[in-house]
Amino acid sequence: MLKLALRTLPLFAIIVGFAMALGAYMNFSGVRTAYLDLIGSRMTLVADEVGTVVEAAVSVGIPPAEQVTLPALLGRQAEADPLILSIDVAAPDGRILFSSTEDRAMQSGAVEEPDVLVLTRTVRNDFDVTVAQVQVHYDRALPGGQVNRFGRAVLADALPAGLAAVLAGSLAAFLVLSHLHRRATRATDEGSGDAIEAARREIEAAAADAEASNPAGGVS
Repeated sequence: MLKLALRTLPLFAIIVGFAMALGAYMNFSGVRTAYLDLIGSRMTLVADEVGTVVEAAVSVGIPPAEQVTLPALLGRQAEADPLILSIDVAAPDGRILFSSTEDRAMQSGAVEEPDVLVLTRTVRNDFDVTVAQVQVHYDRALPGGQVNRFGRAVLADALPAGLAAVLAGSLAAFLVLSHLHRRATRATDEGSGDAIEAARREIEAAAADAEASNPAGGVS
């Protein structure tokens, strides 16, 4: 019994531990994906609002470069979300026309920035020609830090829960194995007793037959 338990329980513990780890990872992955999708949706909404304003002005004959009210709009939109670093309206050649950040206005093109994500929304005129691009620059590090903190919290909760599940599962498996071992031993003992009794009866029957075929005092 002990040898069987030593062979079976480690494998059972590995299976339970793997299941707990997989569950924790799926939980983390699902929340992480939902969180990042939510941030992306927020940035898309901001870009769409600015793009709609620019397209509306273009539709009445005001080109993007002459929409002097855009800096105030871009500033308000950028201040509304702490993740947004800047919002730019760029010409088709990449030159920034207006920006929520003054030092970015009239730059010759986009500047690669570490830890910054850029969501771009194309602005088209009534003839479906690209006339500008709305670029929302937002912080990559802040959501990443929050996701990492959530991952550490999941790990801190999953480790003791996983250990408890492994111990409880191993104990339950050990009890089941003990119960099955007792039943098997009892069945074996009962089967052995039946076999011995059957053999005893056969021997007695054979002896009785022998006495019947050679009765005492018969003719020699």
